[in-house]
Amino acid sequence: MDREQERALIDGLIRRVVDECPRRQATSESERRAQDIVRGVLEAEGLSTHLHSFEFNDNIHENFVLHFGLGTLGTLLSGVAPRTAFALHAGSAASYWAESTRRAYVLRRLLGFKSSQNLIGVLPAEGEPSLRIVFIAHIDAAFTGLAFDSRVISVAHGQPPFGLRSLKRPIAFATRAQVALAGIDLLRSVVGPFAWPLRPLEFLLTLPSAMIFLFNLEILVRNEMVAGANDDLTGVACLPVLASRLANKPSDVELVFVASGAEETSLGGADALARDMGGTWDKDKTVIIALDTLSLGELLFIETEGEVVRTPIPAWLRDVVVDVAGSDERFSGVHGFEPPLGGTDAAAFLAHGWNAVALTCIDPALGTAGNYHQPSDTPDSLNLDQVLLAVDFAERLAERLIERRAVRPTPPTS
Repeated sequence: MDREQERALIDGLIRRVVDECPRRQATSESERRAQDIVRGVLEAEGLSTHLHSFEFNDNIHENFVLHFGLGTLGTLLSGVAPRTAFALHAGSAASYWAESTRRAYVLRRLLGFKSSQNLIGVLPAEGEPSLRIVFIAHIDAAFTGLAFDSRVISVAHGQPPFGLRSLKRPIAFATRAQVALAGIDLLRSVVGPFAWPLRPLEFLLTLPSAMIFLFNLEILVRNEMVAGANDDLTGVACLPVLASRLANKPSDVELVFVASGAEETSLGGADALARDMGGTWDKDKTVIIALDTLSLGELLFIETEGEVVRTPIPAWLRDVVVDVAGSDERFSGVHGFEPPLGGTDAAAFLAHGWNAVALTCIDPALGTAGNYHQPSDTPDSLNLDQVLLAVDFAERLAERLIERRAVRPTPPTS
């Protein structure tokens, strides 16, 4: 394909998925239908495809309401029932920490899990691969609400008062605040009314949880989904283009292209794949490249992922990405970024010990891509030149990784 054909493929695939699958909620039939469309395009590029099934819940905002609603309720009860309050504060904090670090899903399971799947296309190696590169982009779309209004995002992205930098990461701050509140609950259960002077501090520490609860409750009541053209059909539409460009790979390299499900409800598909492939893919020979939201901002790479506990990308992989950024003037603006909220599919792989990095576009004025989780995230809003630049970078990164596998230090001979 020449560049105009690539542009037409990306634009056409995005528009087709939006037209035929306008409400791609995680675990839905619409999500599955969108993967069927992409499957046909990948197979046309010569890939063998299959589905990887898993179960997850279908709405991240229910999960936020559950965890941070229980934390808020704990503070309301702490004055009269400190032990109950302790259970609510400690339980919700421990549950959210466990799922954000991919250790376990506890309270989330009360919401019920449903069937979903990852679409996997493969350009196989001959024999055992010396290197496997996995490109992953998510097919499902997000809900919208006041929390994603550009004015709210701009305020959240602004510089917090001195000493309150942790407020730039509200989910992490709220989770840790609940740990502190659990400590106050224990104190109150011992000293009783002598703990009442701490009441203003309790309400202050509860404010982040209460705000998260209310914003997400509004999203649930609104029940409106976006088209998700940028987030993340841009990444999905790049998969067949990269497959075409890299088709003449070395015979000992395997390339995998994944359209993941249930990403918008907290990386469900990527987490399942990272768990299930641990015994199949050699972690020392596998690199995950997440492609997420590739327009309406500056092309960057995410160097630290995770909502509560931050996990940096491997130092050697960061060096390769930076080297690629310096290899072409078009990539000179590519640098590391630490998102204040959420995460990409790469975060789930990092949590399970894989080599992973995500490429994304960020508007520096917002701290997110333009139109992030907004109804304006439509095919007509995209800048396809930016999308193709991301393809160029991802291709160069893959080529550099392929070169690197052949230049490992040779062990000394005795």
